[in-house]
Amino acid sequence: MKLVFTAALLCIGVAPLAAQVGSEPEQSPYRDYDYHQDFTVWAGYFGGNKGEVGIGPQSSSIAGIRYDLHIGGPAEFDVRIGRAFSKRLVLDPLKSGDARTVGTMSDALWIADAGINLALTGKKSYHHVIPIVGFGVGLASSRASQDVGGYSFGTGFALHGGLGLKFVSHGPWGARLDLTDYYWQLSYPGGYFLAPTGGTPILSTGQVQNQWVSNPVLTFGISYIFSR
Repeated sequence: MKLVFTAALLCIGVAPLAAQVGSEPEQSPYRDYDYHQDFTVWAGYFGGNKGEVGIGPQSSSIAGIRYDLHIGGPAEFDVRIGRAFSKRLVLDPLKSGDARTVGTMSDALWIADAGINLALTGKKSYHHVIPIVGFGVGLASSRASQDVGGYSFGTGFALHGGLGLKFVSHGPWGARLDLTDYYWQLSYPGGYFLAPTGGTPILSTGQVQNQWVSNPVLTFGISYIFSR
């Protein structure tokens, strides 16, 4: 996966540079893009990773807002907040067999993060497109209380990295397409390692209690660009 990610970056960054060689200024596909801030409303798909035992937030729709501030050169600082309208599986570790699965419950997830993005074409657009790569940190949080098995998502630290395309024009409106991968921990309660009477535990003693999981998010947004 790392090799695919690296190759994608090289293709995005190198191909436009090659196209610029030999172009007359008035015919160049590159255009100066002088901006300072933009505000985006976005929505898309949250690819929830349910973890080893299937109790993490499930895939769902997601929506939110973001603010971007140009901080110099090809770099911009961004802040995002989004809500995934997810559900999750509820397990009862004191039961076995089919009786262990209680059902699903609503478990909407809030994700707030801040990061740094780098424009691979600098302060220029290529055919009105700016490819970007970014990374950052934040928090993921659920307000749902503990279920019958003692599990709740709670609030935890989240890392993210991703790729994006910004579509810009000479006016104040633009759009963007982003693919972001969030990494956070699922922490399983101690009861998952205890065997019920006549049954087996949900997790064996050799399995981890805190599992890092990857959660891809694909979004499309409409941007208002200001302070040019």
